[in-house]
Amino acid sequence: MDPLYKNAIGTLLTVYTDIDLLALELCADRISKAPSLEAKMELAHQVEEERIHFRIQEKWLNHLEMPFQSPIKPHHRKVLLDAFSGMDWFDFLSCLQIGIEGIGIALVEKVSAHADEGTRASLEIPIRDEKRQTSFGLRELAEMVEKTPFDERPALARRLSDNLSQLYRWAEHCLPVSFEEHWEVLGLSRQEMWETVHQKTLELFRELNLEPVLPEEFVCS
Repeated sequence: MDPLYKNAIGTLLTVYTDIDLLALELCADRISKAPSLEAKMELAHQVEEERIHFRIQEKWLNHLEMPFQSPIKPHHRKVLLDAFSGMDWFDFLSCLQIGIEGIGIALVEKVSAHADEGTRASLEIPIRDEKRQTSFGLRELAEMVEKTPFDERPALARRLSDNLSQLYRWAEHCLPVSFEEHWEVLGLSRQEMWETVHQKTLELFRELNLEPVLPEEFVCS
């Protein structure tokens, strides 16, 4: 395997693996505060899925001779855990199920399509499961939107957009990774990846029957 490619795909996979671990921690913390029994069961299900994803990808990273080491520093991880723990249900789902699992997995799919066979295999189950997790988040959020008066829905759309902006700022601050350089090694341009973010964000807003309010950070310059 070409060393430059190996470093790029290994670094990206390390980030994805750590995000799975973070999602596990966030869901485990949220179970006791979930608003319904069904939501508790869904979060518990996601905890188990994230555990499986972590182990699959950890094994492949070992094969690449790049053993997993969290790129998120402990104090940054605590900031994230504390922030998510203090969120209400709308904000939690916006950030985790829409931002991380929904928009994030669209980027992972692009990377997977340009990756080697072993990496694609390590991402197959996570991609499948995280689409299911996004569907859960969409169902829960759609119920909240449905209960919101029409004249208040633009404010809800702005709130979702603000949550996605905050998630982007956290990623920039807590993940010291040059994503664009690694994408380029895989033959993926900055514009292509940001257009993917843009399109997926529009799609998710529409699925919630909300007028899209895109964060400025999500529009490729």
